[in-house]
Amino acid sequence: MARSPITAMRLWNMLHFLAFGIVFPFLPVLLESCGLSPSQIGLAFTVGNIAGGLFSYYMGRLSDRVGRLRMLVSTTLLVALSYLLLYLESDAITTVAFFTLLMIGGGAANTIVTAYSMDVLEQRGSSRGGGFGLIRIGGSIGWIPGTFLGGILVNMLGLRPIFLLAGVIVGLSALTCYGLNESRVAVRGTAERVMARSFLRGPAGTLLLVSTLAFTANAAFLSFLSLHMINNLGATPPQVSAAFAVMGLAEIPGMIYLGRLSDRLGRLPILIVCLAAFPLRLAISGLAGDTYVVILAQALNSLTYGGLFVVSIAYASEIVSERVRGAYMGLYGATFSMGGVIGGYLWGIIAEATSYATMFLYSSAFSLIPVIIAAVALKAYSTAEPKFKKRVSRITPHQR
Repeated sequence: MARSPITAMRLWNMLHFLAFGIVFPFLPVLLESCGLSPSQIGLAFTVGNIAGGLFSYYMGRLSDRVGRLRMLVSTTLLVALSYLLLYLESDAITTVAFFTLLMIGGGAANTIVTAYSMDVLEQRGSSRGGGFGLIRIGGSIGWIPGTFLGGILVNMLGLRPIFLLAGVIVGLSALTCYGLNESRVAVRGTAERVMARSFLRGPAGTLLLVSTLAFTANAAFLSFLSLHMINNLGATPPQVSAAFAVMGLAEIPGMIYLGRLSDRLGRLPILIVCLAAFPLRLAISGLAGDTYVVILAQALNSLTYGGLFVVSIAYASEIVSERVRGAYMGLYGATFSMGGVIGGYLWGIIAEATSYATMFLYSSAFSLIPVIIAAVALKAYSTAEPKFKKRVSRITPHQR
């Protein structure tokens, strides 16, 4: 008997983000320990994100042609290998190379698991907003204990051993794919190439632009929050872990309830609300001089990641054909990478020229741009969503 793919994907997310939560707050610290400056750390994230974005897109396209599951297992094992290599003592260049490999594998694996999950939800006629939120909360459930565990282990064992543990956990996550059925029938490359031309136009293109700008602002947290807390606020490793744990805890209600709310009220209005939380969260992180205020401010991640990610993925699944969903999800994953490319280097330069606190204020101002673009798009595409939903509903099982 085939296993439930929804349960399997929730478990995959839980294990994958358990490992990621253990190591992620300390990735910038690992790079700094190799002698890299803030701008060089930003450049390392830039290189990793460029490579990860390109790889995600092409792996997504390949999954459209050869199937999702074999690609998911392969990229998951690549992530596990990357963690194990980062466990080894290496010089700065080698560490950056292994870090880049991690970004490549992680981006591709998340692209493919997202496409597979949306395929399954569509085939079962499940809610895309609320349904995907219920799958994706597995990641938050893993992330929360992972961040706490990471801080404790770094205090007890040092920095490198946490990467060994992460590699073992991700290796185990590949077993969740055992016994699953493929989610779709592969399509010919010609149809894929024709459809791909429309990705940068209309609502699909607008979503990619808004996501890129939002993830550029978000790079301030991903690349430099831990360094800001340690170097400027005197935070301990467990306090840094607590900040990232709050992010994961806040994601859970955001993914469930904002996803469901977007099923009722429409995707774009909820996306605007989620985007509007970026300036506030960034400003508090830069202005607050108290470690615990900064930790509490990360609860806004309920909107800036939990709601934003689930609702934007649900919106993407409605405006893009299933035949090229892997390719588009690869492009969506590339927006996260491109945001890291721009933001990682930009915020690194600003932090080096001023301070981490000032850098957060600049990123807060920058984050107003995607809010404005999304608001304009809401007016322009106010009648678009029903048309897209109607178009999707006309696809027959045979066409699928």
